[in-house]
Amino acid sequence: EYQSLAGALREALMPVGEGGLAGALDAGARSDLDRIGSGPRPGEIVGPYRVIRLLGEGGMAEVWLAERADGAFKRDVALKLPVLLRLREDLASRFARERDILAALEHPNIARLYDAGVGSNGLPYLAMEYVAGEPLTDWCDAHQLAIRERVRLFLQVLDAVQYAHGQRVIHRDIKPSNILVTDSGQVRLLDFGVAKLLAREEEQSDLTQRYGRVLTPDYASPELVRGEQLGAAGDVYALGVVLYELLSGNRPYHLQAGASVAQLEHAIAAVEVNRPSTRVAAGAGGKRGTTERKLARRLRGDLDAIVLKALAKAPASRYDSAAAFADDLQRSLSVEPVEARPDRVSYRFAKFSLRHRSGFAATAAAIALLVGALGYALIRSRGAEPLAATATAISGHSETAAAPQEKSIAVLPFIDLSVKKDQEYFSDGLSEELIDHLVHSADLKVIARTSSFQFKGKNPDVRSIARTLGVTHVLEGSVRKDGQQLRITAQLVRGSDGVQLWSQIYDRNFVDIFKVQDEISGKVSQALRVALRNGHGAGNREPDVRAYNLVLEGNYLKARRTLRDVEKAAQLYQQAIDISPAYALAWARLASAYLYEEVLKGPPSEDQNRRVLDALDRAVQLDPNLVWAYYTRGGFELNVTWNWEAAHADAERMREIDPRSDLLPGAFGDLAILFGEVNRAVELYRDKVDRNPLDPNTLDSLGVALCASNRLQQCLETRLKVLHLHPEFDGVNSSIGMARLYLGQLAAALAAMQREPNEDYRLRGLAIAYSASDRPTESDAALNSLTGKFAATDAYGIAEVHAYRGEVDDALRWLDRAYRQHDAGMLYLKADPLLRNLHGDRRFQALLTRMRLTGLR
Repeated sequence: EYQSLAGALREALMPVGEGGLAGALDAGARSDLDRIGSGPRPGEIVGPYRVIRLLGEGGMAEVWLAERADGAFKRDVALKLPVLLRLREDLASRFARERDILAALEHPNIARLYDAGVGSNGLPYLAMEYVAGEPLTDWCDAHQLAIRERVRLFLQVLDAVQYAHGQRVIHRDIKPSNILVTDSGQVRLLDFGVAKLLAREEEQSDLTQRYGRVLTPDYASPELVRGEQLGAAGDVYALGVVLYELLSGNRPYHLQAGASVAQLEHAIAAVEVNRPSTRVAAGAGGKRGTTERKLARRLRGDLDAIVLKALAKAPASRYDSAAAFADDLQRSLSVEPVEARPDRVSYRFAKFSLRHRSGFAATAAAIALLVGALGYALIRSRGAEPLAATATAISGHSETAAAPQEKSIAVLPFIDLSVKKDQEYFSDGLSEELIDHLVHSADLKVIARTSSFQFKGKNPDVRSIARTLGVTHVLEGSVRKDGQQLRITAQLVRGSDGVQLWSQIYDRNFVDIFKVQDEISGKVSQALRVALRNGHGAGNREPDVRAYNLVLEGNYLKARRTLRDVEKAAQLYQQAIDISPAYALAWARLASAYLYEEVLKGPPSEDQNRRVLDALDRAVQLDPNLVWAYYTRGGFELNVTWNWEAAHADAERMREIDPRSDLLPGAFGDLAILFGEVNRAVELYRDKVDRNPLDPNTLDSLGVALCASNRLQQCLETRLKVLHLHPEFDGVNSSIGMARLYLGQLAAALAAMQREPNEDYRLRGLAIAYSASDRPTESDAALNSLTGKFAATDAYGIAEVHAYRGEVDDALRWLDRAYRQHDAGMLYLKADPLLRNLHGDRRFQALLTRMRLTGLR
């Protein structure tokens, strides 16, 4: 329906002479200066709209609830009209300005512009998204939201403001009444009527000079009060006032009843703000699910400091962006040290103890000894690295990403030097085994196989590899296998200068392969002075070497991902089991081969699903500490059987067995996306990318989470990196197109969609991009083609298109079909930005309930 507006919009706003849009609106307004009268009455027609009731009014305009009167479509809008009794010559220019600003903003937390024009009376109007909601502070009080939930909601506001600032727009009138919350808990930022386009040099114009006093003084920044030039820092200040009120129930400045605007402006410009914890309003505790005393204690410390930083008198002393403001609030929620607090060791130590309560008792004495023995010099030498990172090296794990580690390594694929060149499976397998040995050192970051194997068959300089992977050391080597005789050469190289730190040749019999692996990993750990944990998650029992060799060969074939190779891999795993029935890893690998077969052959039968689970259950029975088996079973439960509780239980079991496992971030990240915990998913996927920086699937997962959390520029940058590293990656062009679409780069988005070779993704993307570009005929054609060709396999994608186009009933119908088809896209139901306009619909909520996505966290 948006596309049907295009023609009318262009016609209504067609430039007049040399004056353009603003000139056209100005001309219409000036022609009416002699006919000043009252505003419309309910039922009157303005342009193509019938006004229903007054929603609100301000110094420059009234806002009316209105409906389409010409029958083109049904939609309630918020119709903004100039206040005729106060009509000034600048109003038309302001309206034109606001239209230009809103047209440039496309964000789920910003109310959208639908239409603009000039009515039959010659006066301008703006038709905007009607948001049925309450002001932020009222909504939170009515729902008795606790402080944590209020902060999470406020993060949506910060994300919207950061997006606007990224488009070079500052709002200049941020206040609770311009921040509405819908019944579903979604924030909408309203009223850009006095916003400023930073890209335009209009600050000294008469038009801009008239803006000053229409702003709300309670939320005005000191520089605005002083009449100074405004920037994004003014919005940060206003956001600080809103957060102050949201948390404490009071505004920052305590004035006597009846105080004048001048007194308020003096307080804003000159009076220091008291901490929110000292200004808790009477009754505020009950509205936040606690008592006033407990509320003050909850605000004391980090939240006090964060709010006061945002409210600093000097713009340079505030957060430098809304994103930095949000990052500090997120750190507070995660019980991490915040930037607004002094960087004292005692403060960071306290944060560590709160974040790691379960392991704190076991490590407290060791930490105390460490700090006491090394003292201030150690802390100074580590710079900004949190003390929690030092403690992490002792405890062996951390729930949050640590500072960059000093020691890191990439294990390159060992080279097959066998005469027949038929032992590549063995040389690859040896490299993977060494990765699995080393990854369990708490002192060492180990790059995952997918990234380190990117250099297979290439011959780049080791220093270049180290820079690309961000590691300090590289382990490389070769294998020559002749019958049962092995010659394995290994060498450890320093990445900064290519100097060889250690090397050794092992001439052994194949039956000694496990001892060789232990010796190599032991020598590396000694050279790097890191500790290795005894045993590892790939199965602690040494299998029969014949069975082990079959498993390595199976792994090599399965990695090719063709049906023929996967079926052959399954046969090899079964042969390994026949030789060694208690070989747990062989059972787990057999299950993974079965899974690959199901993906390549199509929808699995109940019997096929049963054989996967039987093999995995058998693996866990044989070795209850086999992390890889829990990881595979958890993925099966998540993607195939939709048993969220079981998938979560397997992820938790993995963490119990091996807190250092490089499989954990992916397992918990997928669960976070499933339940719409998108910020948590970003954290986890970033941790995964840190260990696997060149893997396209890992980068793609991060891109999904970044887009879902509205970090749109970062999302685009991540997807462009995938294109640079893996231009053949399926769907990469369409995913770039979606990121550009979210950023409002419509032409670039459409071009990216057109480059996508995957027809399903291409048609889906084109249907959306054409819709966004006001090309309804092409959008319909792409959607019809998508539906005709992929209805049986991509019902979810078809639902996304309908949702974006505002066709709610069709979107929900296709989502129901996707649910019945067990469409994999349903795993993104809660996180998908394209479906956000469905969240308030009871049918969508019912679908979430059917999928059991409303309770478990």
